[in-house]
Amino acid sequence: MNSKIRNRIILAAAIIFGACSPTLYLPTINDASRAGISTDSLMAGRTLYINHCGSCHNLHLPEQYTQAHWEKVMPGMRLKAKISEEEAKLISNFVLARCKPD
Repeated sequence: MNSKIRNRIILAAAIIFGACSPTLYLPTINDASRAGISTDSLMAGRTLYINHCGSCHNLHLPEQYTQAHWEKVMPGMRLKAKISEEEAKLISNFVLARCKPD
């Protein structure tokens, strides 16, 4: 595949996945305080969630699932998405900051 076509595909995917991002919460100072991490860290997790998780399937809102559910699925998803442990931790922090109570 030539680079021009590949770049168009990447741009189209970014637009499509970017359109999903407004439905995801934007981390607040309160979220960061409850999670015990920085707002910047939660924003980094949000970005990774959109870019990595959204590349394979529809994004799920963090509040759709409990902490137990997220903690159960994250290890397998980390392997499938081929992301580092650090990236997985950022994504986990993002979804756990607003997940359903167990």
